[in-house]
Amino acid sequence: MKNLLFSWVFLICSTFSSAQELANHRDKSMGVHGMALFSVEGLLIASHMPLHGGRHSHQVLLNLKAKIPVEFDDLFQKNDLISLKPERFSLDKLRNGGLNNFKGQLYKGHFERNGKPTLSPVTFEVIGQLMNKPLSREENGHYRLIKLQDLALLVHEIGPTPSFDQILLVSINQDLPSVVYNDSGKPLSEKNWPKSFTKAGIQLKKQLYFESQDFR
Repeated sequence: MKNLLFSWVFLICSTFSSAQELANHRDKSMGVHGMALFSVEGLLIASHMPLHGGRHSHQVLLNLKAKIPVEFDDLFQKNDLISLKPERFSLDKLRNGGLNNFKGQLYKGHFERNGKPTLSPVTFEVIGQLMNKPLSREENGHYRLIKLQDLALLVHEIGPTPSFDQILLVSINQDLPSVVYNDSGKPLSEKNWPKSFTKAGIQLKKQLYFESQDFR
């Protein structure tokens, strides 16, 4: 009887495992979805590193929570970029709210460009989504305004190549639309700050992230 029960349990577990493997195989969004990490106003924010076409073709910004050592805060102050190489997961599942946590390795610099791993792998909890958008813009220059607390994120909605991924920290002093437009279509900077943005009360604090190599 015990052998029969064991056989049934083994069969059920094997069937479930096979079904899960088949589902993962069919999910074209399964993969390693690298992210850039920032700490803004006490929030831990992760930005998926997108690419045109295939499984990575979505801009996704997340609010995360992690159990991490104290040295983690110092990383943001001492490094221009902290990136995250997470375990394999379904980006579609993450985007649809079906993935609540994942593990990942932190890197000083870009994890695919000679970045150096640091600290032990960390478990992250997904608190919420700040942005979830396919790479569908037909022109460059549109920026998504994401209000945080006292400040806001200004995120370039990636257009056709050549394009760029840019995330800026800005201050705002009035209610504004969720998307603002820079008709030059070029990356924003202190020297290249539209008068229309200044007039609207959008002031640049600093650049959090910039990537153009993947969008040439």
